[in-house]
Amino acid sequence: MLSRPEILLQVAEIEVLTPRVSTYRLVSPHGERLPAWSAGAHLNFRLPSGRTRCYSLCSDPANAAEYWVAVQREENGEGGSLEVAETFARGVVVRADPPRNGFPLADNARQHVLIAGGIGITPIIAMIHHLKRAKASYFVHVCARSLKEVAFREFIQAEVAAGRAALHLDGNDPARRPDMAALVGDPDEGTHVYACGPAGLLRAFDRATESWPREQIHVESFTPEARQTEGDTPFDVTISSTGKTIHVPAGTTLLAALKAAGHDIATSCRQGICGSCMVPYLAGEPDHRDQALTDDERREFLTVCCSRARSASLTLDL
Repeated sequence: MLSRPEILLQVAEIEVLTPRVSTYRLVSPHGERLPAWSAGAHLNFRLPSGRTRCYSLCSDPANAAEYWVAVQREENGEGGSLEVAETFARGVVVRADPPRNGFPLADNARQHVLIAGGIGITPIIAMIHHLKRAKASYFVHVCARSLKEVAFREFIQAEVAAGRAALHLDGNDPARRPDMAALVGDPDEGTHVYACGPAGLLRAFDRATESWPREQIHVESFTPEARQTEGDTPFDVTISSTGKTIHVPAGTTLLAALKAAGHDIATSCRQGICGSCMVPYLAGEPDHRDQALTDDERREFLTVCCSRARSASLTLDL
């Protein structure tokens, strides 16, 4: 049976980027090479409280000696960023899953248009590193309220000076926000567009790309996307350790049904990107709807936040 992977990382350096954003340099506690990753990937951390939280890697994927992640402190969030700020001290060893990528660059693109809002800049930074090294054609749009709130400000300003990026500062005034359709441009066969940021930016991006081929559009969001429930059918899950059967109605997620029955499943993205809620199954045919698991993992695991069953029942190894 596949074991759920885990790596240990030591906090080697902390740098404050903005009043709310800090970066953390992570290395192997034993000086070993770290697992390889590609631009757009994230790490799913297992925090001391039992929470799991995923944060995008924002360093150069070619550097196998260290990872960098940036975390924005959210005073009114669910507590993950505050726990990171309190526990990720220099020298502390933290636990994480190996990197996963639900927001990869398209290998076949001739031109990449990258759009970031706020802390959504983090995966875009890694993409810039990769694209520069590959001598690929790209342009970056960074949207923020003010210059002091732009994470990686000097790096982005260097891209602006080189003609590869533009800064859009709106002062938190909706009337001053950039025209997303103008940033995206017209559909072109060789162009792929990417967006990462808050919900408002992604809604504007979605409207601006309505006429684009779906395979040329790439999005990563901070919050769970609205689920499409049309065509969902009910099914049952059996818990192998107790023999208890739980009914999952159409329109109810497997995660919600399990939690209602008293099973506390760790979650983070709740949209099948991070893989934190992967659970082993023993029987039945899952309807995999995630972007996180490999083909090998899908033979033994499913993500309960978004996946369902093709068969009438599933047996979970819980």
